Amino acid sequence: MSFRKITCLFLLLTLVLVMAACAAPADAPVATPVPPTATPVPSTATPVPSTATSVPPTATPVPSTATPVPPTATPVPPTATPVPPTPTPVPSPAPFPWTLTDGMGREVTLEHTPARIVSLAPSNSELLFAVGAGEQVVGVTKYCNYPPEACATKEVIGGFSSKSISVEKILALEPDLVLAAGKIHQPIIEALEQQHIPVVALTARTFDDVYANIAMVGRLTGHETEAAQVVAGMQAQVKTVTEKVAEIPAEQRLKVFWEVWDEPLMTAGPDTFIGQIIELAGGVNIFADLKEDYPKISAEEVLQRNPDVILGPDKHGSKMTVEQLEARPGWAEIKAVKDGHIFLLDGDILSRSGPRLAQGLQAMAKTLYPQLFK
Repeated sequence: MSFRKITCLFLLLTLVLVMAACAAPADAPVATPVPPTATPVPSTATPVPSTATSVPPTATPVPSTATPVPPTATPVPPTATPVPPTPTPVPSPAPFPWTLTDGMGREVTLEHTPARIVSLAPSNSELLFAVGAGEQVVGVTKYCNYPPEACATKEVIGGFSSKSISVEKILALEPDLVLAAGKIHQPIIEALEQQHIPVVALTARTFDDVYANIAMVGRLTGHETEAAQVVAGMQAQVKTVTEKVAEIPAEQRLKVFWEVWDEPLMTAGPDTFIGQIIELAGGVNIFADLKEDYPKISAEEVLQRNPDVILGPDKHGSKMTVEQLEARPGWAEIKAVKDGHIFLLDGDILSRSGPRLAQGLQAMAKTLYPQLFK
């Protein structure tokens, strides 16, 4: 073979190899996967935001978790609310058995808080109802008229005097306490003592005595707090009146005649509640020099003492008109009659030693000096 043929053959072989090398891209799918392999990288990175995105939802429940906190705190007020009622029972009834000294100086022992009480006086009934012991009252007198709706539902055991009170009716009520009014009820007290029924006598000569009786009944019946409130209310009323009239000069104070009864003519002495109220109300009792509680006087004495104001109980009204007083010998010349200063006041609140006594004082002061209470 000539050199020339060999050279051509070599070139042909080289050309075949070159062509084979150039045809190699037909196998490109083998290398092609590389981009897809890199492509997932973004896809792998993509979830990262997704993972981060889920953080807010995770954080979102936090407020939700915190939200219930207020409800948890909210019940606190209700828990505190019951606290005020708790002190209410504190003024519990006095420890029993309890031995006390009553208005007659008698020692009386009570074994327990009374649940069935009989009152032998209107003032006692008013006092019992005022302190909140009305439900414990089972018997009253026919003169117990306040509070009217309460007394009307109770059994009546008689009048006020011992002769008019029925011991049998009292016993039938099976009381565990009877409140009397002093020596006027001595026969009743003795009869009940024989039946082993506790009797406490309430007596009073002054406002302070009334305050003490209210406190005692409050303790007896388990109503100490209410009793203290009644006393405080009375004291406040008395203070209001006395402070107002304290400014009235002595020479300007009105002279007062209180007519208890007309036949025989009677008035109220200085130590009676009427006498004390006249003075506390800024008036001058024209019979303050007399020592008896309800002395008999003459029409001439009233004329001589010439009162500026004539007062009397409303139940005595038919006997105390201007016309009737003018008809009394010489009374037409009395200053109170000439000026028409004749007034009738509620006799119950002015004479009963009970919780309305301060109201009686206020009523009298307003009658004497209306300008001070406008």
